[in-house]
Amino acid sequence: MSVVEVENVTKTFATDHGKILVLENVSFSVGNDEFICLVGPSGCGKSTLLRIIAGLERADSGRVLFRGQPIEKPTPKITMVFQLFGLLPWKTALENIEVPLEVLGVPKPNRMHIAEEYLRMVGLEGFETTYPHDLSGGMKQRVGIARALALKPDVLLMDEPFSSLDELTAKTLRELVLNIWQNPVLPTNTFIMVSHNVEEAVFMADRVIVMSRRPGRVIGEVHIDLPRPRSSYLRDKEYFRYVDDVVALLEKGETATKDRSPISLTADQSEVSKR
Repeated sequence: MSVVEVENVTKTFATDHGKILVLENVSFSVGNDEFICLVGPSGCGKSTLLRIIAGLERADSGRVLFRGQPIEKPTPKITMVFQLFGLLPWKTALENIEVPLEVLGVPKPNRMHIAEEYLRMVGLEGFETTYPHDLSGGMKQRVGIARALALKPDVLLMDEPFSSLDELTAKTLRELVLNIWQNPVLPTNTFIMVSHNVEEAVFMADRVIVMSRRPGRVIGEVHIDLPRPRSSYLRDKEYFRYVDDVVALLEKGETATKDRSPISLTADQSEVSKR
């Protein structure tokens, strides 16, 4: 059984000039232990789709299932890391991690212990009493990741978590996230990440799902069949063949949207690898 199933999700937003169709009949599924990246043009509804999966938004039609059950509201089994960190400026790093635990009614001593454990996991031991304004962007995102993981969710959603960071910091955090995903001790083993960076998506994902321009539809996917860890492949021709496959789908998005026929590419089937 799939962990997450997105079934024909459609979403519109009301504006002063009428309704805007943001997502149209979006469908895909995510399996246990799978790392998925969603890519697509700006404004195609990727972030909205994540919020629907998280139970923070409601679809106009269609549904999202978590282990076979409809998602109708937020659940601690699915948590989210936001692009702009989302930290409370009046709370310390440790207190920010405690917030969702407090909402769930976890006693103070227990939630402090959990928060300290996850702060250490993301490499911020010693910064427990530091406020967000004294943390770098990368450190803020580490706190955001620790906060999302502290609930020990089954699914972690990430909305462009590295886009506001310098490349060196982003590289470090990508590897941190992959280490967390592959850690057999942790319960969180299904990841869905939105990215505008095609090379990042190929580096991190088992499967890259490509969306069209607004209204966002799934127009294809690329299965990334590269061994892990992938750092040694970053200058490899095979790695860039996958990058080219994803870019080719993005460039063909207009035609695929009109035809409404999703494309699936693997290493043996991709146009790039046939050249």
